[in-house]
Amino acid sequence: MTAQSISQASLICAGQSQRAATLRGERRAAPAAHGTEFHNGMLEPGRRQLAQGQLLSLPAIDATLVCLDGELWLTRDGDAEDYILGAGGSLHLRHNDQAAVQALRPSRLRLIPA
Repeated sequence: MTAQSISQASLICAGQSQRAATLRGERRAAPAAHGTEFHNGMLEPGRRQLAQGQLLSLPAIDATLVCLDGELWLTRDGDAEDYILGAGGSLHLRHNDQAAVQALRPSRLRLIPA
């Protein structure tokens, strides 16, 4: 994967308008067979595995996101800070948060509804 394709697929490298569009769930075309294409499917409560670079839009529910293994980068719309969660790290999400998570390396996570 080229550096350009990584930066185009990653929210970390995205501009503010691109991040906002992604958090709203708007799809943008991704190169064929691109492993980090943003999928519209929401993360249901429970456990999930993410490949390095994979992105997920999190459901707007009152819940705690726990990184079981690996390393996750999380951003929330309207929050000036981004969060890096390592194994054992967690972050509480409010019911109105629009958030996206990306695996910085292969990771396992769990979303625990409040």
